[in-house]
Amino acid sequence: MRQARELNWCGHPMQEGESYGGRPEQIREGCPAVLGAPANAPKRDRREIIRENDVAAIFKGGPLTKTEAVRQLTSQGVSRATCYRVLDETGRFSKHLRFQDGKLGWR
Repeated sequence: MRQARELNWCGHPMQEGESYGGRPEQIREGCPAVLGAPANAPKRDRREIIRENDVAAIFKGGPLTKTEAVRQLTSQGVSRATCYRVLDETGRFSKHLRFQDGKLGWR
């Protein structure tokens, strides 16, 4: 009678020397870590901060279209999506922004 093959955590047949890869209690003794120790992972803060001064500075020359304002903010190293969120009518600085004739201005 044939013995059923052991399956790993995703349902694939386990190879010789391979561990289960699921819960820690299921991993065999001496099995190498596949992705390395968790402490080796780089800690990167992906949050981008746009301050009030940054937004006010781009409107010093007068009102801009939203596209022009986003272009100036992205030149400071901020993602385009973050810029659009900040310059939205309900965004973080909506109290300071003036929306008229398709242009944005600073109050």
